[in-house]
Amino acid sequence: MALSETQITAIEKSIDGLRAAGNSLLAGLRNLFPDIVFVRCDAGDMDTAPYRSGEHYQLFLFDRSEICIRLTDQPETADGVIVAELD
Repeated sequence: MALSETQITAIEKSIDGLRAAGNSLLAGLRNLFPDIVFVRCDAGDMDTAPYRSGEHYQLFLFDRSEICIRLTDQPETADGVIVAELD
């Protein structure tokens, strides 16, 4: 499954909305986007440039098409999103 720029933008807006409402980030994202795999970590755990950044988060895309998961900067090969929280 490929991710579109429209989906990624919708994910960013949803993160902001979920945070503002005090809702669970991963549960909310998984509910809103059931076909996308989401993983959460602290931004300090990531050692590469994010695909996109917001005030409180960084987004990294990953591809599970091979045996091992790999980070990608190509939405057309991505099927998951790592949400790295900044605070």
